[in-house]
Amino acid sequence: MNNYSHSHTDLPSRRERLFIALRVPAHIQNSLRISAEQVQGKLDFRKWADYRDYHITLQFLGDTLVSDIGHLRKALRLATVGFRPFELQLSGWGTFGLEEAPKVLWKGVKGEVDQLHLLQKQIVGATASLGFEAELRPYSPHITIARKFLGQNPGNEDKGIFGVLPGQFLGVNSWMVQDFVLYVTQPGQAPMYEVVDTFSFS
Repeated sequence: MNNYSHSHTDLPSRRERLFIALRVPAHIQNSLRISAEQVQGKLDFRKWADYRDYHITLQFLGDTLVSDIGHLRKALRLATVGFRPFELQLSGWGTFGLEEAPKVLWKGVKGEVDQLHLLQKQIVGATASLGFEAELRPYSPHITIARKFLGQNPGNEDKGIFGVLPGQFLGVNSWMVQDFVLYVTQPGQAPMYEVVDTFSFS
């Protein structure tokens, strides 16, 4: 299903900011939204992700020529070969950066993460021939919830960040991964990420 609305009117020399990701299904987005709302009153971050944008990045591509998107689609279709659906579940909270002033607050995933790592490797391999480079740091799958910690709200200062994060959500917190998507970033829009194309496992 392609709901990328304006590709046919774009100039081939135009660039779009693209990345490849796993979508997080609506029931998981909603349980994460509830958790995020519980945290918002206790921790101050500059930017909270729109819950509709929750995803697991597989590869960031950056500014990409619109004329190259066709080749990219072809390479990504090849990357699905041999994959079967696999199961992921939400796991604990984590941060990137200094623990007392993190750059990113995220939720982790567990389950068939070996399949997730394999998929990520296959995608990076498929896009390498088009000149896209893998990140140097090891792949660390996560769902970004908030960015740029500004401090703890009054009454919570002595608990530390991890002291105020809610425990495990008790509802259904697992899902089957059956595809991945190519996203375009639309700055200033909410939600900010739009699906260019979906790549289902064969």
